[in-house]
Amino acid sequence: MMYSRLLAISLLGFFLHTSSHAAETIVMLRHGEKPEGGLGQLNCQGLNRALALPAVLQKKFDKPAAIFAPNPGVQKRDGLQRYNYLRPLATIEPTAIALNMPVNTDFGWEDTDQLQAALLAPQYQNATVFVAWEHHLLERAARKIMADNGGDPAQVPVWKSSDFDSLYIITINTNNSTGKPSASFRYDTEGLNQLPTTCPAH
Repeated sequence: MMYSRLLAISLLGFFLHTSSHAAETIVMLRHGEKPEGGLGQLNCQGLNRALALPAVLQKKFDKPAAIFAPNPGVQKRDGLQRYNYLRPLATIEPTAIALNMPVNTDFGWEDTDQLQAALLAPQYQNATVFVAWEHHLLERAARKIMADNGGDPAQVPVWKSSDFDSLYIITINTNNSTGKPSASFRYDTEGLNQLPTTCPAH
């Protein structure tokens, strides 16, 4: 009887806590490695990273409620020319296929304000979201999300141009009673820097 009563009290506390707080996890990852001249495309090492990502992300995180990448129809200057910006979508596409999910490409690569608004939509308050994007804009977006949601933007490190492996993870806890958010930052890596530089054999 005592055990049943303690169990009931514990369960009640759990449900009261989960009903009063919502937690969203935003996982930000950069596109894979790119060729000389950019071309808007991945190189063979970047392709190998993309193919290895599903296992990494599924091991580290819950299944996402949504996956975001830039609209590949919006061009970006790569080297001396402009190309359709395919890299982020090509990087996350194998993960989307493995999860049997669509990829939201509603926003151009520079439309980070609209992206942030979408990421913070109410339907994701208790969900995980994956975002594959350009690294400078991910860094900027991470700092803004932290600042706008009660976090410390200084926790977000500089994303180096040579770094294709980092994962920037923001958790936003929202008090359902007050609506007040509290954002925290966590750094992780994919662990995929040692992949071959040659394309997979047919």
